[in-house]
Amino acid sequence: MMDPSGLLPASSSQLPDDLLIEIFLCLPAHPTCLIRTSLVCKRWHCLIKNRQFVSRFRMLHQKLPVLCFFSNSTSIPRFIPTGDPPNCVSTAAFSLPDPCWQVLGCRHSLVLLVSSTWTQLQVWNPMTGNRQYVPATPDADRRFNHGIVPESQATVLCAAGHKDSGDCHSCPFLVVWVFTCTRYAYACRYSSESSSWHQMVSSPTPSDIDSRPSVLVGNILYWPLKSKYILAFELDTRKLYHIECPEDTHSVYRRNVHIMKAEDGGLGLAALTEFNLRLWAWETGPEGVMEWVLRRTIQLDAFLPPNVSSVPLVNNHSASGRPVRILGLIEDDDMFFMWTREGVFAVELKSMWCNKVFEAQVPATIFPYTGFYTTGDVDGAR
Repeated sequence: MMDPSGLLPASSSQLPDDLLIEIFLCLPAHPTCLIRTSLVCKRWHCLIKNRQFVSRFRMLHQKLPVLCFFSNSTSIPRFIPTGDPPNCVSTAAFSLPDPCWQVLGCRHSLVLLVSSTWTQLQVWNPMTGNRQYVPATPDADRRFNHGIVPESQATVLCAAGHKDSGDCHSCPFLVVWVFTCTRYAYACRYSSESSSWHQMVSSPTPSDIDSRPSVLVGNILYWPLKSKYILAFELDTRKLYHIECPEDTHSVYRRNVHIMKAEDGGLGLAALTEFNLRLWAWETGPEGVMEWVLRRTIQLDAFLPPNVSSVPLVNNHSASGRPVRILGLIEDDDMFFMWTREGVFAVELKSMWCNKVFEAQVPATIFPYTGFYTTGDVDGAR
């Protein structure tokens, strides 16, 4: 039935696709807003699921929302959705496999997991439910390390070179595996297109690889080493080398020294001592040599809720005694996740906006998963 003027359609079913898309583009970038809208009818679902629409939505909103957090800890849940039902992603769709699989990192809509024996990797896309299994690189041979797997880490990324996850759901992927053994670091690259590991490269290293995830800056992957250094792997040239952290960070608890992307898009480093957060950038110095430059110092207790900084300090020499711990960060954003005895807070470094995201009695590394959820279901949506 038309309105009395005969100019307006009686329902949204009479609106053309182009107009509906313009309306959908005005939706907020809430983690489950798109999927809940797509459940209205098949037509809306097809429009919202379309890759071109997702790309436009991503360009318009810039920042990808955090859908959930993953963890390997036994002290906090392994899957923590952002928000409460019905405004959160589906527990069934995003729950991790059994505890024999450990999370190594999240990037480009993908979650990389490793088996407890480090003999197999799993590349999982919670958006689509797709899982692909990758055998461990034969180069990380137990025989060269007294019968145990060498200290290892691995990371996954889109092989098509996309800068965000909006276009990566069906793209081929790369896995880079790094390990350290007998004072050398090694890197191997796997391609899903060829289903094979490529030639290994090596470089002397002053320390073993740390268990924390990598950070992708430009076309270089960076991992923290266990002591005062960063391991770098250039994807284009396959060059492997290490960078010493600023001398002022050498005495800082290593899990409070985090690789990040600097404001100019280059390599950065964050070092946290109690409530004092220092941000460094790896830049070309006056003499043309790369060096660390201290760019900013932030007193977090000036921005966190008053009850966080008022909690008395206990044994600051232990990990649990530190009043604030960096648990993780969003690679392409300025958002850090900080553990305090009052819970875990998201902190945006530019605006210094902070918000409590979940409770946690003990600090544990978390893996934020970001994206625009358009292909599945949400808890309580039906």
